[in-house]
Amino acid sequence: MVQKQTQARTARAPWRKAAFAAISLLYLSLIYGAPALLLSLLLRAWPGSFWRLGCAFAGPVLYSVGFLVTAGCLSLYHQPAIVPGRFPRDTAHPVYFHRRLYGLCWTTLFYCKPVYSLCLAVPLLKRLMFRLFGYRGGMNFTVYPDSWIRDLPLLRFGDGVYISNRATLGTNIALASGHILVDRIELEDGAMVGHLAMLAPGVRLGRRAEIAVGCAIGIGSVIGDGAKVLPTCTVEHGVVMSARAVAGTMSYLGNKAFIGQGVQLAPGTLLTRRSIVTSRHDADAYISSTTRISGTLASAEALDDE
Repeated sequence: MVQKQTQARTARAPWRKAAFAAISLLYLSLIYGAPALLLSLLLRAWPGSFWRLGCAFAGPVLYSVGFLVTAGCLSLYHQPAIVPGRFPRDTAHPVYFHRRLYGLCWTTLFYCKPVYSLCLAVPLLKRLMFRLFGYRGGMNFTVYPDSWIRDLPLLRFGDGVYISNRATLGTNIALASGHILVDRIELEDGAMVGHLAMLAPGVRLGRRAEIAVGCAIGIGSVIGDGAKVLPTCTVEHGVVMSARAVAGTMSYLGNKAFIGQGVQLAPGTLLTRRSIVTSRHDADAYISSTTRISGTLASAEALDDE
């Protein structure tokens, strides 16, 4: 019985495609139109010039608040579909149908940069925006208008988290199979995500963990407390970096590699799939551009001495 109910809830229905097109047009009309209607009604409320001047002066703020509230309220009905899982990218599917409509509400606000920037700049509006769109974590974090975030119910930020401009928190990834993979991203207290860094679904950063500029962190990877991934590293899927571990600049950590507590990998280190590094001795056994260059220079010096 339970299995039949589950199949019914996830069954594809062609009518949803037509409904999606109609609802999308309605939502966009409401999000853009309702704040404009509000301003129009306020301007007509009293004929006095001072009132009109006040409305004109406060107009951008009033429009932004109306834009935010309208988009946020429309998203509420669709938030139960923002859950981890693997779903077909087909609006006939109920989960993806609601994901697309939630995404429409959020991205309409996100890409309207004057409105979104204002909402981030004013603490009260920032709280209202994140709560309306389903975020339930702490609010003492920094994020910028060009930091990519989505699926707010799946995000959790600890105290003092810093997300640099143009960083990407990718709670969902489109797959070549025609599906979409969705999972949570959690950043503990004091975690930092650098400029142009990219985090995939399922990533967790421990307290004061640091992802430097230009890094890519794969699906389900865990970066422990105080661990550091230095600039332009690639961390594949399912990697675990224990507390205070360091991945040197331009290192590559293969799928499901494990780096032990306090281990420091040299710049340019290459860890193969399922590598286990628990000591400096283990780390030295893997390919590193630093060790290769050092070895080449040492060989050249030995030849010169001869």
